Amino acid sequence: MNSSFEGQRVILSRVIIIDSSPQKIFPLLCPVREGEWVDGWVGKPIFSSSGYAEENGVFATEHPGQDDTIWFVTRRDTATHEIEFVYFAPPIQVVRLFVEVTPVSANKSTISVRYIRTGISEAGNEFIRNSGPHFDKMMADWELTLNHYIKTGELLKESH
Repeated sequence: MNSSFEGQRVILSRVIIIDSSPQKIFPLLCPVREGEWVDGWVGKPIFSSSGYAEENGVFATEHPGQDDTIWFVTRRDTATHEIEFVYFAPPIQVVRLFVEVTPVSANKSTISVRYIRTGISEAGNEFIRNSGPHFDKMMADWELTLNHYIKTGELLKESH
């Protein structure tokens, strides 16, 4: 790596609304279970007693044409419905991701999401500089697909 390289950083946050309780939503915020509601998502446990998200668990996610993304669950609190991940997506970025599910009413919750993205290459810095529209679309997709899954129990297939 070039010793003069300096990674760029962006912090992106969003709150989405899901028509369910935190108790139903929170278990779905997992690198493995996300495949139940995100079309094309493939999560593989590397180190996990349960096979699902747990504190200090390690997972990989597959993305066509790219190296696997490696996820580390740094915090998972089922009482407060908070989960934090750090993931490494070579050669582009390293990310710290905070997610908190908060009840609004008996059948409605908010999910607060905050990404801290840091570029680890020139291509990563370029991605970071232009990540706002991608993040906005991803959060809109989360809201749409998770609400669909909660309502129907089925994956909403994207048209490719």
